Amino acid sequence: MATTALVTLIGGAGQAHASSTSEMAIMEKQIRAMQAQLVQMHREHDAEVKQARAVLAKQREEAENNPYAVRKGYAGQPGGMVGMRGQGGPMSSYAPDAPLLAPTAASTPYASITGTPHSATNLSLQYGPLHRGQLQIGGVRVTLGGFAEMAGIYRSRNNVSDISSNFGSIPFANSPNYHMNEFHQSERQSRFSVLAQGNITNNLRTEAYVETDFQGAGASSNSRQSNSYVLRARLFYGQLIDQADDLQLLFGQNWSLITMFNHGMSARDEQIPLSIDAQYVPGFNWTRNSQLRIVKGFDHHKIHAAVSIENPQGVVGAGSGGVYLPPGATSATYQNAGVNVNNPDTNYTTDVAPDVVGKLAFDPGWGHYEMTGVVRFEHDRLSYLGSGDSHTTVAGGGGGGLILPLEKKHKINFQASGLVGTGIGRYGTANIPDFTFNQKGRTKPLPAANILVGLYGNVTPTLQAYAYGGLEEVRSREAFNVGSKHYGYGNPFYNTSGCDIEGAASSLCQTSLHQVAQGTAGFWWNYMKGDYGTLRLGAQYSYTYVSSFSGAGGTPHTNDNMVFFSLRYMPFN
Repeated sequence: MATTALVTLIGGAGQAHASSTSEMAIMEKQIRAMQAQLVQMHREHDAEVKQARAVLAKQREEAENNPYAVRKGYAGQPGGMVGMRGQGGPMSSYAPDAPLLAPTAASTPYASITGTPHSATNLSLQYGPLHRGQLQIGGVRVTLGGFAEMAGIYRSRNNVSDISSNFGSIPFANSPNYHMNEFHQSERQSRFSVLAQGNITNNLRTEAYVETDFQGAGASSNSRQSNSYVLRARLFYGQLIDQADDLQLLFGQNWSLITMFNHGMSARDEQIPLSIDAQYVPGFNWTRNSQLRIVKGFDHHKIHAAVSIENPQGVVGAGSGGVYLPPGATSATYQNAGVNVNNPDTNYTTDVAPDVVGKLAFDPGWGHYEMTGVVRFEHDRLSYLGSGDSHTTVAGGGGGGLILPLEKKHKINFQASGLVGTGIGRYGTANIPDFTFNQKGRTKPLPAANILVGLYGNVTPTLQAYAYGGLEEVRSREAFNVGSKHYGYGNPFYNTSGCDIEGAASSLCQTSLHQVAQGTAGFWWNYMKGDYGTLRLGAQYSYTYVSSFSGAGGTPHTNDNMVFFSLRYMPFN
């Protein structure tokens, strides 16, 4: 009986072993089948990737050889890729022939009159169909922009200036130029720009941008016969943009971070007045300056914070009395004439640290809002026989701005911005002085403020109108007397008795700029627009009022009526 049980047990174990062996064989067969299927899928994937790369290379080659040719696209997306299997078929299928897309410009009011290039923002745009005015060079997309202009300029006072007005130096009545008007025609604001972009990854992009015009003057420049005005760098910068983290790094010459933006803080989205006058409007805060800027976005692009270190420079307001030297001092050094590649016909202040600009911008869904601050460092040296000492004065200020969309159909917007502080004159378009000098012969920052309000929108689909009002002022005098001599800025003992007498000597009109105010209005009309570009006509009128601090003889003031006309052709817009 025990023997029978043992035989039964051995027989059951044998049957179990046979069943397990059979199951393992089946599993091994299934694994081999899956491995074969996986190998086939790898081959198909490699083939699709290879084919996609070949098509992209062919597309780039066609764009380089003939960027304006009619090209084939992929099914479901003319001129671009549709993606993978199951989304319109394999990547090798083509759609009917598709032309280049219409020309585009940055989505700002200013870009509509200047042709500032639009940014490609992702991989599909970077390697998708080209817009007119774009080229593809390898993995880099190049976008052209700019315009050709003939402008006409009339001023009721002779400022001896071209398309950029000298708001802070309109002549007083003692000058013959006050009693003479001026008329000029100018092509010098004509502009050419190039934007180059390349994607490192889907979210990481590089950009380089250059913008030039002809408002520079060389040694041979004149308006008698050859003109020969020279090319200058308006903007020239590079960028590294991380779209996933909403992070931007900008380096080079660009509009100062202090300039207001339309939305967020992206380059080429600055809120620039729509004026024909290339000096814009008093109260507008700006420089175009070498800088290193970092911008970080938060809360799904609704909040942006930025800081920028920018090239410093000062506007000197020594006053008619000049710089007071305390007993024993031999000289005060605060600026020097340019040497080497600097302009020898102008002065450069003795700066020791960059201007530091910080900004917060908010885009909650309706309107755009900003808060801005700037810190500056004014530097000088007072010399004595055998010794001397240097001194740095901290200046700066703060302000903000907003843009409110009032009406959607006609894109009517209201804007306002302002800045208040000490030593901030440089950032206003009238260039009021940053500093004067105190009784120790040191720099003394001047208290200043400026404000700008504006309204702009589309009267019709082809007619754009604008109006601005702006003010810049030195808020108070910084003056003192030593014996019978008068020093500082806005000294009430400065002689102003001859400012209203034509031909009176400059010693009888010792002015210190107090306020520059302007009201201006104008329009831009698209006369023709199509694939060939845009032909645009513009006109602007402005009234500028300038006043000095009162002195011994009254409170001098002057004014200017200015009229501008512009005919612009924007081939890439």
